[in-house]
Amino acid sequence: MKTKQLRNRIVIYFVSIVVLLSLLFSSVTLIFSFVVEDNFFYQILNGQKRLVKEQINQAQLPRPNVSFIKYYEDRSTLPLPIKIALEAEPRRKEFSDDSGKHFHIAFVDESNLHQHILLADVSDQLVVNKLMGTIFGFSSALLLFGIALALLLAFGTIKLVKKQLQPLDDLMDIVDNSPVTQLPTNFASRFKSNEIGRFAKVLQLALTRINSFINREQQFTRDVSHELRTPLTINQGALTLLAKTQLTPEQQKFVVRIDDANKQMQRTIEALLALAREKGTEIKKNNLKALIETCVLDNLEVLSGVDLCIEIESNVYIEMGEDEFKLILQNLLYNAVEHGKCNQIKLSFHDGSLSIIDNGKGFPSGLAISEAFETGVRGSSSNGCGIGLSLVKRLCEKYGVKVKIEQMENGVAVELCFQYQ
Repeated sequence: MKTKQLRNRIVIYFVSIVVLLSLLFSSVTLIFSFVVEDNFFYQILNGQKRLVKEQINQAQLPRPNVSFIKYYEDRSTLPLPIKIALEAEPRRKEFSDDSGKHFHIAFVDESNLHQHILLADVSDQLVVNKLMGTIFGFSSALLLFGIALALLLAFGTIKLVKKQLQPLDDLMDIVDNSPVTQLPTNFASRFKSNEIGRFAKVLQLALTRINSFINREQQFTRDVSHELRTPLTINQGALTLLAKTQLTPEQQKFVVRIDDANKQMQRTIEALLALAREKGTEIKKNNLKALIETCVLDNLEVLSGVDLCIEIESNVYIEMGEDEFKLILQNLLYNAVEHGKCNQIKLSFHDGSLSIIDNGKGFPSGLAISEAFETGVRGSSSNGCGIGLSLVKRLCEKYGVKVKIEQMENGVAVELCFQYQ
C-alpha cells in the first residue's frame, strides 16, 4: 500500500509542477504583452511631445501627426471623465471611461500639469485585448500539452521505478510475510548482485544474528528459570526443616541470614525473568488497589510491625502486567522496611501517579539520589547486590512508567507516574 501511495505522489508531483510552470509561463507572457504594449504607446507619446514642443517654440499651431492622439491646450478642455479623474490623481497616465474606451495621457511640460496635454485614444490600438482569446487558447493548449507530457513522463517513470524496484518489493514481502516468531533466513541468494542484492545480504546477516540472539536469550531464560529455581526451592525446603530443629541462638541467626539471602535471590530471579519476558501487544488493565492488597498479603512477613495506609479508590486501573507490578511494589516495600527501617508506609494515587512514602531514615550518607537507580549502587549497610532499584526502573520503563525518588525530611518518597504511558 505504501509503495502505491508513493507512486501516486510521483504522478501528482509531475503533473502539479508542469501545471504550475504552464500557468506561470502564461501569466508572465500576458503581463509581458501588456507591458510591451504600454511602452509602445508611451514611446509614441514621447515622440509627439517633442514634436508639439517644437511647434509651440516656433509659434506654430500644435498638431500631432498621429491620428489617435489629440492636443488639448489646458485641462479644462479635456473630456469630462478624464478631467474628473485628473482632479483626483493629477499624475495618472492611463484612463478608462464607461463606454469601454481606453486613454493614455502625456504632458508636454511635466512641471505644468494644467496646459499642453496630449491625449491618446488607444481603444482601437489595443492589440493584446483583441488577441486575448487567442492568447488564452494558446495558454490552454500549452497547459493541456504540459499535463499530457507530465502524465506521459509520470507513467514512464512509474513503469521504470516499478521494474527497477520490484526486487525491493519482493524483499519487503519476504519480511512482511514471515511470522513474528521466526525471522526469515536464506533469502539473499534470490537477488541479483546489485545494490538491492547487497542490501539483502546485509539484511540476512542482521536477521540471522538477531535470530541467534533471540534463541540464546530464550534458552538462557529457560535454563535460569529451571536451574536456579530448583536448587532455591530445595534450599528453602531444607531451611524450613532446619528451622524446626533444636538450634542455638547463634545458629538461628545464621538460618535467618540464609533465609533472607534465599528470598532476595528469589526476588531477583523473578524480576530478571519478568524483564526477559516479551511485552504483549495488548496490555490488560488491572485494578490498582487489588494488586496492592494482593502484594501486601504476599509479603505480610516483611511488613510485620509496619503501619500501612492505603488511600486509593477502587476504580483506579493501570496498564501494567500483574507480576511486574507486584515485583516493583515488593521491592520498594522491602527497601523501605529493611533498609529504611521505617514503621509507617503510605500509598496514595493522585493525577495518574502512585506515591509510596515511608518515615524511615532515608538514604545513607554518601549515596546520591541521582545514583539510586544505577546498577551496582548500594548503601554501606546493604547486604544485597545493588540491583533492586535498577530492576524497578527497568521494569517501569518496559511499560512506559516514569519513576521518581525523593529524599524527604523523614523518609523517602517514590512516585510511579502512569500518565507517561
